[in-house]
Amino acid sequence: MKVKSLKIKENGELLIGGLICSIFLLWSLGWYFYSTFINGSIQSPFVPKMNMKYELVLPLQENFLLGTDVYGRSLFEVISSGVSYSILISLTVSFFASVIGLIIGYFSISGNNSIKRLFDFLTNFVFILPSLLLAILLMSFSGQSLFGLILVLVLTGWPSYAKLARGETKRIMGLCYLEGAKSMGASRLRIMLKVIFPEILPVFVVNIILGLSGVIISEATLGFLGLGGSEYSWGVLLSMGKDVLLEGPHIVIISSLVLGLLIIGLNFFGDGLRDFLDPKS
Repeated sequence: MKVKSLKIKENGELLIGGLICSIFLLWSLGWYFYSTFINGSIQSPFVPKMNMKYELVLPLQENFLLGTDVYGRSLFEVISSGVSYSILISLTVSFFASVIGLIIGYFSISGNNSIKRLFDFLTNFVFILPSLLLAILLMSFSGQSLFGLILVLVLTGWPSYAKLARGETKRIMGLCYLEGAKSMGASRLRIMLKVIFPEILPVFVVNIILGLSGVIISEATLGFLGLGGSEYSWGVLLSMGKDVLLEGPHIVIISSLVLGLLIIGLNFFGDGLRDFLDPKS
């Protein structure tokens, strides 16, 4: 325990990234609690209200901490909604993409020849396609909705996890103690659940955290192109801000700073966690 505590104290990236991610997580949970239970309800949660009287108010004016947007909505409230939305989307997409990738990657090594060839072909086919163009194509069919956005990001995100799971499974399958478990009569299901998946899990957790920032950027890109699933998408907010860059530069500046800080925090935390879990360190 002392060694682990020392490793955490010496790992600046883990501490800084963890602090930033904790702030954003508490911000998201606090806004959800406020909009659902204090100033709204589960059936009708609070949303930032439009008031054209306060259009493009600068920060710290008219009692608005971060100013307002082109619709007169409090920019702090809009960004708070965007933080909750981004975290929800990124966690949901990363979870489903990692589960699909883990299953496909595992059976790409341990399945029969037909399954191996099929899963290898699917993984490589989706992986080599430009993910942004594929996402735009899929969004044109699924429509502009939250479900469609999640579906598109999952379908374009699982191949990287599948390749990771395939490589780790291949490495673990060659270990001596796994051969010993097979010789003792352990079933394939038991080996998968008790040996292979627990061995893969630490690497997967690190890559999921690092992948969260990629999901957020991809979602923001689609929102910027008008294919987002919510009006509180970072991309929608930046697209709105670029149209009034001279009249209200605070929209783009503040939104970019908050988004950049979230991405930096996730990358710091992922890199620090990878070093912390690395047995060689």
